Amino acid sequence: MTRNRRPWVAVAAALGAALALTSPASGAGQAPTDPLAAWTLGAPVTVAPGVTHTTWIETTPADTKRAKARKLQIVEIDPTAGSLTLESTVGTDDGSAEQVSDQLAEVTSVLVRHPYAGVNGGLFQREPAGVGVEKTAAHTGASVTDGVLHSSSCWSGGKGSTGAVIQHGIPYITKLLTDMELIGPSGETIRIDDVNRTPGRPPHCARDAEDTEVSKSPPVFTDPDEIVVFTDDYGLSTPKPGTDPLVAATADAGFEVVVDAHGVVTLAREGRGGTEVPAGGRVIQGIGTGAQWLRDRLALDDRVTIDQKLRDVNLGRNIPLDDSVDVVSSFHQLLRNSAIPTELPDSCSGKEKGTDGTTLICTDSRTALATNSQGHPVLVTLTGQDNEDGDYLRSFAALLDSPQLGIVDALNLDGGGSTVLATKVPSKDPTEKAKIHTPPTDLADGKLVHRTVADSVYTGVGGYGLDAR
Repeated sequence: MTRNRRPWVAVAAALGAALALTSPASGAGQAPTDPLAAWTLGAPVTVAPGVTHTTWIETTPADTKRAKARKLQIVEIDPTAGSLTLESTVGTDDGSAEQVSDQLAEVTSVLVRHPYAGVNGGLFQREPAGVGVEKTAAHTGASVTDGVLHSSSCWSGGKGSTGAVIQHGIPYITKLLTDMELIGPSGETIRIDDVNRTPGRPPHCARDAEDTEVSKSPPVFTDPDEIVVFTDDYGLSTPKPGTDPLVAATADAGFEVVVDAHGVVTLAREGRGGTEVPAGGRVIQGIGTGAQWLRDRLALDDRVTIDQKLRDVNLGRNIPLDDSVDVVSSFHQLLRNSAIPTELPDSCSGKEKGTDGTTLICTDSRTALATNSQGHPVLVTLTGQDNEDGDYLRSFAALLDSPQLGIVDALNLDGGGSTVLATKVPSKDPTEKAKIHTPPTDLADGKLVHRTVADSVYTGVGGYGLDAR
């Protein structure tokens, strides 16, 4: 069968190439400086048909006042060379953080269908749940896996937050805004504040205009009147009151409702926490006025509806949440139409003095999800070779803007100690594990290990392949 080519991909590629050639940064009659001119390209490695891993090593680290050279790694995914997919995964369950290699291994039990390559995904925070807190995760911004919404977007004054919608093997970067409602048996509605996190404690960003900031490091907000829904892949017992002594709203005893796969209430009780989410069902927790709404309107055998909308703010449309849709989120788009957005901050969390003793260098490792001028998805990491290192956000964006990479759009993902790149050549050997190409950053029992994260983005077996362009 002859497949029709997707014209929008071709148009995007042509537009990206044109923008790269006409960028104002190039200057009239003056050749632009390639940010990768001081980097050495290694031999490309074919991980699988259509999946190529290349490495760039900083040639003169002394120029950036560094003692060690940094490493930029690119995984390009060519759907014309093989049947490949691009998706995200939360691993075993959504409430627990895991290492990227473990999340990728959970995608399928069929060894030869394990993902070929993957990186860590969106921003997250640990849930303050006492024992085991280091293994918990609550997403920042909209998070979706196979059409299941796992977190609401940041509010940002109604403008939403930046994320990548991954569908049919292509990432599309836009502003996203979630709109969730709980509909009672008589048609009454109330806003759902979030998914799969402690009520009263929005992590990292406000979810609506009522949220107020209570901590800057880490960023934590609060709202004493909330409703939070827990999905059946949450994987943990629902949170009990008092999970964060520093946030008073979490102490609210609240009200809890268990709903089966048909939307029927099987339990409605005073208090909350310690409940397992039934297969196909949901658990709804309320505090403050949210608890009172549940208490007044829901009883055993009532039928409720959870209405969830994911809005593409840039295009003014709702994105249907079917199982073809994944979403990973961040605060910042690095490249938009082959240009660095003017609003991109030059931020950095980890700074230290360089080799000259005065220059402050940024040691934040970086991860990105991108699309190049050929319409191919690209996974990117920037680290030290055996240490955590990276760059300021705008400097990282400038590096990705190199004409040698041909990147058109790029989304900054979680970085710092979370940055991980893993690849795995197809094998039937059950003992063969994914190879990690980035340095470990966290200490566990006196040893350096790779950080556990909330989700990952990967390429693997799937899709239908595309005609070569």
